[in-house]
Amino acid sequence: MTAPCTSRLSWETLVDYWAGDLEAAQLDTIDAHLMGCAECSADSARIAAITEAVRGMLPVLLTTDMLAKLRAKGVRVLENPMTPGERQDFVFPAAVDVVIHRLGGLELTHATTVRFTLHAESSGQLLAKVDDAPFDREAGVVLLACQQHFASFPPDTVAEVHTRDASGAERMQRYTILHHFARRP
Repeated sequence: MTAPCTSRLSWETLVDYWAGDLEAAQLDTIDAHLMGCAECSADSARIAAITEAVRGMLPVLLTTDMLAKLRAKGVRVLENPMTPGERQDFVFPAAVDVVIHRLGGLELTHATTVRFTLHAESSGQLLAKVDDAPFDREAGVVLLACQQHFASFPPDTVAEVHTRDASGAERMQRYTILHHFARRP
């Protein structure tokens, strides 16, 4: 039977530890404590489960640089090019980590702002909103990242890309994605 912890690490300290917000000297002290304290190690494991899951999540929209970094890490990426107004049944393969819906056909050469919304077609429920959306000006695309955990979203999603140019002219393009997720083995 181990003795109870007499210098319990606070929840805040453990969150900072897993967030990488501590100095090297503090890390060494906490590492040493965690090696010898079952109670604090258990608390640390609970926080790590949350932080590591969040760390693995991607934002809804990616930049081309972010996509390149995912590929460099060995993430299995499938690209799905789409054109404005397209309605597509899409099966997310089990052997893929991330699907990038390339929302293309956009005139972004003179865009000053790009806004993005994702909602359920049947209910209108807003699923995501990005007021200052990243975009690839030269390719004329917005990169929508879809991950396996999106299987919990409604299957009938509508992505809308709203652009504005320097003259104030606005355009909106719509892409309808009917998601289906293959079961993982």
